[in-house]
Amino acid sequence: MDLDTCIKKRVSTKNYLAKDVPNDVLGLILEAGSLAPSAGNLQNWKFIIVKDSEKKQEISVAAKNQNWMNQASVFIVVCNDKDLITSMYGKRGELYSSQDCAIAAQNIMLKTVDLGLASCWIGSFDEEAVRRILKIPENVNPELILTIGYPAEETQNVDREPLKGITFFEEWGKNMDEKSLFPLGQTAEQFIKSISKEEFDKKSLIEKFKSMFKKKVAPEA
Repeated sequence: MDLDTCIKKRVSTKNYLAKDVPNDVLGLILEAGSLAPSAGNLQNWKFIIVKDSEKKQEISVAAKNQNWMNQASVFIVVCNDKDLITSMYGKRGELYSSQDCAIAAQNIMLKTVDLGLASCWIGSFDEEAVRRILKIPENVNPELILTIGYPAEETQNVDREPLKGITFFEEWGKNMDEKSLFPLGQTAEQFIKSISKEEFDKKSLIEKFKSMFKKKVAPEA
């Protein structure tokens, strides 16, 4: 599957089939995580695979009783061996170490899509409870939990804020209609979705299209 498709199809999935994820498939998923960039290339992440149903139940309780998690065939608990980073970067290294784990997790989630699986990122949980359940050392933090499994239904894309609403040029708050960055195809798709049935006559379509693509450049500060 090409990268654009993986990115667009990745959504947080909470409904899974009762189907095991084979270890060779997990190996490919974990390899993708291990190829992520990290501060100083110190690769401070550690991955704990959890398939045991009793442990999964305990973890779901620790994750604010999110019982849906138990549908997933496997949990991947991404742990942060932050001492590797803080020993080199000091206090700032605490941020770097969390960022490293997040990037590794993103790689994992994209690879699950590539292999026909789905995932969900869980960040809300009792850290000490998960540490106890999985016997994680005190100097290592359970950073996040990923549920992994085969989706029970076709995943649906989630609406995202248009690029024009989240992108500034050169400084905060400075917008402009940059056609090379906000291509016609993307804007045209939004345009089609915005049209009500009552507007489907040729004249109003033309006027709406013209107004939508009229160039508006923000004034210089």
